[in-house]
Amino acid sequence: MSTNPKASGLTILAGLGLSVLILLAWVGELATLSDLSRSDPAGNALAQAFGVLEIIVLWGLLTVLAVLAAIKGAMPRAAALAIIILIPASGFAAMTAAELLAAPDVAPFIWPIIIPALGPPLIVTFCFWALLPSMRATVPAGIATGIGCGATFVLSLSILPMIQIRDSAIEREAALRTKWEADFTKLPANSPLWAWTPFLATRDETKRNAVLDRIRHLGRRQNDAEVMLDRGDFPLLYLGFFDLEPTSAICDKTRDLFRRRVQLLAAKSPNSRPYTEVAGEVAGAVAAMDWLVGYGCSCDAESLTWETMAKSYRNPNFDVVRLAELRDPENLGRALREHPTRFSMLTPKAHLKAWLSFADDDGLREQALAGARKLDHRTSDAVEMLGGDEYTAQTMLRYLPVLDLDATPQLCETAQSVLHRQFAQIYRPKADDPRPYRELLSRLGDGAQFSALIWLAEHGCAVDTELSEADSLVRAYQDSPEKEAMLATLAQLSRKP
Repeated sequence: MSTNPKASGLTILAGLGLSVLILLAWVGELATLSDLSRSDPAGNALAQAFGVLEIIVLWGLLTVLAVLAAIKGAMPRAAALAIIILIPASGFAAMTAAELLAAPDVAPFIWPIIIPALGPPLIVTFCFWALLPSMRATVPAGIATGIGCGATFVLSLSILPMIQIRDSAIEREAALRTKWEADFTKLPANSPLWAWTPFLATRDETKRNAVLDRIRHLGRRQNDAEVMLDRGDFPLLYLGFFDLEPTSAICDKTRDLFRRRVQLLAAKSPNSRPYTEVAGEVAGAVAAMDWLVGYGCSCDAESLTWETMAKSYRNPNFDVVRLAELRDPENLGRALREHPTRFSMLTPKAHLKAWLSFADDDGLREQALAGARKLDHRTSDAVEMLGGDEYTAQTMLRYLPVLDLDATPQLCETAQSVLHRQFAQIYRPKADDPRPYRELLSRLGDGAQFSALIWLAEHGCAVDTELSEADSLVRAYQDSPEKEAMLATLAQLSRKP
């Protein structure tokens, strides 16, 4: 190892170049390691792989810089040997820290990031102490070595207690899961609602769904919910998950609970406390208000009070925007009009798509279609559905012939546009690739488009272009009795004035 009192200018330039690369790799590494678990499983796995790759590149660059400083700088031989050994050791510790950071919500939480965050600056600083005489003149060799090598050694060793903390946390979590399962299994099926709600406090989504399923089958849940709302211990976040009837009693009792809880959360002075202190409470209130407003229970005063409270904390999140949106008159009763959870909730004011959402149920189909045919706004709703997403438009095409709609110019035009788009997307077999006619029907969704086209033609819509497209599409598939019958129907409709 060199003990040169002064490194050459070229050596220093090389060290600076390496330091720039190290800085870029270090910044990228920290950005990746601080965000390893916020995506879906595939995205998280990709981020973790990138994190490992960045650590390898970064510590490789650190090794090159340390060798350069040891050979060309004035680094004591013992310190040079120590830093060359410590760099791979700290790299291994950084790899282990990355594994721990993949689950930042479990102890030791985000603390392992100190290893990949502090290790590179310590090593780079020590290397430049060896390369620059001005730094050596300021800091004695003993102190520099103690800080550079000693701090790196201690930092690398810090991964050991972090591993022990994680192992202990995993053991505690396993014990809690075992206890959770034992307690949940032995809970009587007719237990009150408040005996079930504590089991919702689990990170396991499958277990949480099992609890919700048991609650939804609890015959006494409606009365128990009212009792809990009066007492103030109802979990507002789950108000819309218990399959409750949105009665006036539920509406009034929940709004009263909103008023009581918000009084306890009000900050004494604006921006004096971080929003994280109330984020969970606000999220629960927003979820409950969203459900209530959707079923026609106005929460204008309550949402304004909660919005004011939330804004009195530092850095509120998007929930304050959602609280304001709940006061939009368009949102009042939207779920009841468009997405009711029960057939019994349907009213003449409900949107056509709400009625049709129950038409796929064999036991409710006739009732749903009969109710849909009585809606005085069914034609305008049909036009809206045809102009919506593909699934909604396809649903409308399927039921269009049986809803007793008025063939208005707007309905004809919108339906024709949907048919034209869908016909254009269907594969047309070539002569050397024969396909059965049943495949065409399957691609179209059992031929719902043909039934809708026939209805439009029979009710005076100008669908000559669509009839021609349908004829061409049908002829592209193999002959069959069904195909011939469809061609005959299309030809007959085309001849009509």
